[in-house]
Amino acid sequence: MRRLGDRRGRIRLEVVGSLWGTLEVSRPARVVNISRTGALIASPVPVALDSTQTVKLVIEGHEIKVEARVRHLKRVMSPEDDGAHYRIGLEFLEAPLAVLHALE
Repeated sequence: MRRLGDRRGRIRLEVVGSLWGTLEVSRPARVVNISRTGALIASPVPVALDSTQTVKLVIEGHEIKVEARVRHLKRVMSPEDDGAHYRIGLEFLEAPLAVLHALE
């Protein structure tokens, strides 16, 4: 029997315990500065501190994926933008050789 105000058309099942999932959001971000060990980016969306992210860098026309840990997050208001953006400090977990060569 449905409770009053319950508009679901199908039965929902109760989940007991934790379920793991993955959410992938692909948004362009601007590199503010970069080094051999990490990067500071300006992003329109925030990310969770201490999370591991896959970052796609485009270097000389080639797309390179780098695993990075989020070490810093700061909300920045900018008068030239219509709203806020975020400065995100990333620590590269293992920078590919193509990134290291491009930085030299």
